[in-house]
Amino acid sequence: MNKRITLKDVAAHAGVSRATASLVVRDAGQLTDATRERVRKAMDSLGYVYHRGAASLRATQTRTVGLVVPEISNPFTAEYVIGLETEFAERDVIVLLSNAYESSTRQETVVRLLMEQQVDGLIVTPALGSSERFISNLASSGIPVVISIRPVEDQSLPYVGTDNLRGGELAGAHLASHGVRSVAYIGGFEGLGPRAARVEGVARGLAQAPRRGRVVADIAGPATGRFGYEATSRLLATNSLPDGVVCHNDTVAFGLYRALRALAPERVERIHVIGFDNVDEAALWEPPLTTLAVNGREVGRLTANALARRILDKHGAPERVLLTPELVVRRSCGHQYTTNYLDEVQK
Repeated sequence: MNKRITLKDVAAHAGVSRATASLVVRDAGQLTDATRERVRKAMDSLGYVYHRGAASLRATQTRTVGLVVPEISNPFTAEYVIGLETEFAERDVIVLLSNAYESSTRQETVVRLLMEQQVDGLIVTPALGSSERFISNLASSGIPVVISIRPVEDQSLPYVGTDNLRGGELAGAHLASHGVRSVAYIGGFEGLGPRAARVEGVARGLAQAPRRGRVVADIAGPATGRFGYEATSRLLATNSLPDGVVCHNDTVAFGLYRALRALAPERVERIHVIGFDNVDEAALWEPPLTTLAVNGREVGRLTANALARRILDKHGAPERVLLTPELVVRRSCGHQYTTNYLDEVQK
């Protein structure tokens, strides 16, 4: 059996002390670039692998964080995870990702398992039906926790997310500027804070117009293309689809347009539609989709930074970070695109 290469072996090979070699692997201390390079070459030559587990016992940190999301298949969530992991990678921290599948029961299980792994901190986007007890247990767990994307009532936990109320207002006001006075809101599960804030915001935006508009159809459900298709089909069947629609995300809007093309193609260019998230496909859709740009990668990056600060200062005042969405106007609601919209896609 081959002998495991130790840090002492690396130090001897590089001609430095073990303490100096330790500073190099931990990227710490005041060492010259030449010394660091000599130690790294020795590590490569000997095939040394840093024993993170043993180091964590000494440093009382595992350099891992737990991330629990309700549904990884959502395009926004995917962008969010990329931003978060990229930020932590720069800190040499590994993200342990768990999907709760929108189940509060599974969420409690994976949070417990992550805590058993001695993660340095937790980021949780609460699943539908998360109990006050669950949130309270997180707050009193003794481990740094940040709530992200979906806010909770417990103000003792840091929160990073999007200003959904303002996003809804922007959507409602824009529809009103086109003379739309009746709007349907489609998608998103009933009881989710972001959805309620967006619906309220849309109503506020519509009410700001000289001729007050209102939300006449509020259809809750999965934020999927299939649900967008089904909800739109039901509205068409009852002749109750208004001239303006706000979709909970861009994917729902894609399903809406699929239904229109199949069942009422004459309305494709007449209806005013706004989505949320501004996924890459939104600009490529036909018609190109007006949407509220919610920068998932930026939300992820800011969430990672918030947890890093919380780990360093567990007893500091909990911060609250809200990003304001940006209305990106395209042909689905108010902008006649020419071929230069391709410039946007290529950015």
